[in-house]
Amino acid sequence: MENLFKDAYFGKSFMMIGDSLPYCLGCSYCRANDGDEKHYGLIPTELNPKFKNIPVAVNLFYGDPMIQIDNTLSYLDRLEKAGHTGPVIIITKGNLRKFPKDRKYNLDLHFGLSTFGVDTTPRYDGGSMGCFRDNLEYARELGYKYSIEFRPIINHINDDWETIEDVFKLASEHNTGIGYCGLQVSPILKKLIEIEKLPFIPYEGCGFGMKKYLPPRITSIFDILNQKYIDSAHAFRKTSCLIAWKHGLDRDPNAHYYRPNEVGCKTCPMYEKCMAYKNSLSKDNDIDIPFDYEIVEKDKHVCGLFKLGVCKFPSSDCMNINGKLIKINEKITTTDVRLIKWLTGYTVDAEFVESPFMSKKWIV
Repeated sequence: MENLFKDAYFGKSFMMIGDSLPYCLGCSYCRANDGDEKHYGLIPTELNPKFKNIPVAVNLFYGDPMIQIDNTLSYLDRLEKAGHTGPVIIITKGNLRKFPKDRKYNLDLHFGLSTFGVDTTPRYDGGSMGCFRDNLEYARELGYKYSIEFRPIINHINDDWETIEDVFKLASEHNTGIGYCGLQVSPILKKLIEIEKLPFIPYEGCGFGMKKYLPPRITSIFDILNQKYIDSAHAFRKTSCLIAWKHGLDRDPNAHYYRPNEVGCKTCPMYEKCMAYKNSLSKDNDIDIPFDYEIVEKDKHVCGLFKLGVCKFPSSDCMNINGKLIKINEKITTTDVRLIKWLTGYTVDAEFVESPFMSKKWIV
């Protein structure tokens, strides 16, 4: 696809700014270690002033943000100077005590503290439960928002009831949320699993792939524990839903409310907010996006990623998307779709290609 702006990089939940390193913590399941060196230094408002409020992740590429703490802090300085108002996320498994306590950032800053849930022998994870517990305590001292990133959950390694409840107990102690998901396996990681003979096996009913699948027998554990710890912790299948809850947003930025059964909307503390927002969307809204569009109402719309063949294991929601959608009659990228969701709350009906880059039309 032509006319892409390739100096800014986007993941599913964030615009990703920062720099990769040639080394990290050595997690055996890492999906960020793809062999590509990444350096994306532009901040959102340098692309478009409308991007002032989009979610941003700092140094989420290969190379933990605490390993390159000076670099991480320099991006926070620039975001603060630019007056960025959207959530700024730092996901780390490194030593959070490297983050300065005496420098208070005027940002909506959020620490996602990663854990594998257990210490294993042999060691598959580059962190440790001791470091994770200490990071939780230090995050409380820092005074910013923080939550737990419990991922990836791997078949018969860290998916037992005791391990999952231990993570809930820690979340409850800190009155915070948990983001969780299964193992995402890129072609590179799949080869590494075979070469290293790692004991990672896919869950029943789903082969290895880019979808971070967990079977009902595992998600039901989270559902039960959500009820048990309802007053002090909650686990979310999607990070953007967790961020919306923790930051008091009026909706999930990624508009997962168009797939309520797939992501467990009905038991989510954001359910009423998100559904009220979805129901408030109008066919008459004047939306400021750089594409010709119309707003249509659809029933049983089929997700474009499934049509493209990118998603090999769709849920029932993937063929039953309903509500008001922005219809665009030109080819766009999945990043364009993300930006439209972040800025408007609508999902999109268009022909699109999978890409971490946006169309040049957004540049102002």
